[in-house]
Amino acid sequence: MEIMSKKNGVVIAIVALLVALVPIIELWHTKTVYSGADLQFHINRIHELVTQVRSGNVNFISYASFNSVGSGVQYFYPSLTLAPAILVFLLIKNSVTAYYITLGVYGIISFVIAQYSFDKLLKDKWLSICSSVIFSLSAYRVFSIIGVSAFGEFIAIAWIPLIFLGYYRIVKKEEWRTLFIAVTLMGYTHLLSLVLTVIILSMVTLVRLVLNYQKVISELGSYVKAIISFSLSFLAFLVPFLMLTKHNNIVSPDAVLHYQWAKSFAGYYVSSIHLVSTRTLGFVFLITLAGIFVMWKILSKQTRMYFWIGLGLTFIASSDFPWFMWENTAVATLQFPYRILPFAIFFLTIASVLAIKDIANNNGSQYTKKVLAVVLILITIGTTLISIHAYKKDINHTYRIETTSKGYLNYTPFATYRVTASTFDKQYNNYFNTYGAFDYWTALALKNKPTILAHKVLNDDGKQIFSKTIQGKSNISYVVNNPKQQRVDLPFLKYNGINYVVSVDGKQTNLHSSKRGTLSIEVNRGQHRIMIQTRMNKLFVMSVAISLFSIIIIMIFPYWTKRQ
Repeated sequence: MEIMSKKNGVVIAIVALLVALVPIIELWHTKTVYSGADLQFHINRIHELVTQVRSGNVNFISYASFNSVGSGVQYFYPSLTLAPAILVFLLIKNSVTAYYITLGVYGIISFVIAQYSFDKLLKDKWLSICSSVIFSLSAYRVFSIIGVSAFGEFIAIAWIPLIFLGYYRIVKKEEWRTLFIAVTLMGYTHLLSLVLTVIILSMVTLVRLVLNYQKVISELGSYVKAIISFSLSFLAFLVPFLMLTKHNNIVSPDAVLHYQWAKSFAGYYVSSIHLVSTRTLGFVFLITLAGIFVMWKILSKQTRMYFWIGLGLTFIASSDFPWFMWENTAVATLQFPYRILPFAIFFLTIASVLAIKDIANNNGSQYTKKVLAVVLILITIGTTLISIHAYKKDINHTYRIETTSKGYLNYTPFATYRVTASTFDKQYNNYFNTYGAFDYWTALALKNKPTILAHKVLNDDGKQIFSKTIQGKSNISYVVNNPKQQRVDLPFLKYNGINYVVSVDGKQTNLHSSKRGTLSIEVNRGQHRIMIQTRMNKLFVMSVAISLFSIIIIMIFPYWTKRQ
């Protein structure tokens, strides 16, 4: 039994490595990165955190990236699950190599999470491996990272199987902690994915409530425990987010419902036929769709239910759904309806492998199950490789490669570009004017964007004072030649609720808010070095402590009570 377990572990490890390498191996070989605005946004996030970890002063205000003007984007965008990326970039000097190793690491993590979740849901080794491969290499997920480098959504997709395993365990009255862990991971990864998760789980529960009132009522205690536990564990992010949002006129991302960008319901399948590397389903779902309809009569009610849920969510994610009715409502914060597609893919994956089980049971042969599982795995891997090769061939003709050796790279929104090992790092702190560059600035600072981005130090009259900007490991300094004693306006954003420490020639001084939404201080005549640092608010530190303590207690308590 132990030998079989070890063999299974080796097989799963090999498949996990293969699944992680399939989307990236051909692109990695070129030592070139293909992407645009999303990559630059997330690489700046990672670079800032790597720099702060190296300095030993993690405070989430940006010094080394996002134009080095004190952007607070890290407080508003969850970063906990970027930890593997930060670790890789700390260890690997070549940024392109670090980038692809990071994608490989997340690929392995995603497969392991999927394998664990599907194994517990399906209780079948062959079906769980098959479903993990299909889900991990779904066209939508693969394109999320090789096509648009949407790190937040790419990582968030990995938690979907674990979330539904947690929900399943509550329905089966097993335990509620799996759901709590999965939703917490989702929350610390991508807020919109968290909102979608909550909405979909609520809708499923509502339908079940109508069908079986007493059963759902009996589960309420578990849901309450999971919600309370999540709320406590999420305080580390939620407290700073709410506090800074309340006390500052924050400019949030544009809430525009781009439903025209989604494919039609049929379009998701047509694009899958063409093996186009884009936000679509994937060729394997064409095969399973045909198989399900052909074998419909022998399929179980459970298989049909998951199939219809998957198709229903695919339709909702399409441009055929009447999204125009909600474009002026709070639903617009979703921005892109196709974000629902990963949830559809999860249910279609379950339906596909359950259909294999139904066919095998009908034939009375487990050999049939193994053959069909292997066939779907090979189709998934093969078509993924083909679509990526086609994608690489296409972008080699359309993307321009950057050869800048000095200064910074200056990209425009949705630019098509390639960066190599020598130019990758130049994305970090250029004139960052791409999509998302000014999200979570204060409205006042955004009105004065040109002078702030130009790092201009101004006097009370708005006239420029000669200065030089010096970026430190965990601070930023301005050497100014001040013609007279006056209040000096520094090009560093000011957020109410953040603790700023400003010193002039090593002596701490009082700070004020300037007319352009930045820090200002009183400075005597002459040349001075003004240094800005930030420290974590005590309330923020307390929220982190409560979250950590809560997670530890919630996870340890059941084992402690058993020992008692």
